Amino acid sequence: MTTLPARLSSLSEEIGRLADRLRPAPPEGVAECLDALKRGGMVAPASIAPADFLREYVLALSNVPACGLMAAIVKLKRGEYAAVRPGFMPVPAELAALARQEARGVREDMARARATAETLRALSKPPPSPESKARVRAIHARFRAEARGEPAEATPPSAGQGQ
Repeated sequence: MTTLPARLSSLSEEIGRLADRLRPAPPEGVAECLDALKRGGMVAPASIAPADFLREYVLALSNVPACGLMAAIVKLKRGEYAAVRPGFMPVPAELAALARQEARGVREDMARARATAETLRALSKPPPSPESKARVRAIHARFRAEARGEPAEATPPSAGQGQ
């Protein structure tokens, strides 16, 4: 069984790896992916001018995670998307949607890891000391007395209070 600090450390490493996978694909990576589709025999959309081809895809894929883009490219090459015709590249918005869909699992893994780490951090906090509990009880008692209209007792401040 691992210790709490070791578990938090491994979760931090896992979150870091997942964050790296979720980084947006750089323009060079987008270009490589599009080139891979073309080399695989897919035809570019006729509605996009050849001069604007790369710019349109880079714009649409600018905030798409690299892991999602790579997974979508592999599935496109294998013909695993029923909604996409196998011989034609999807338009930029469709490719971005496919890539985001593919990255959803990594995002969910990251959310789970962050929630687990937050829970472990909360569990690792020390319980309140008896002195702090006594201070809170005294403050609460004074408040209740004032709310009832009774004069509050003059209690001397403890060593750590008010400083």
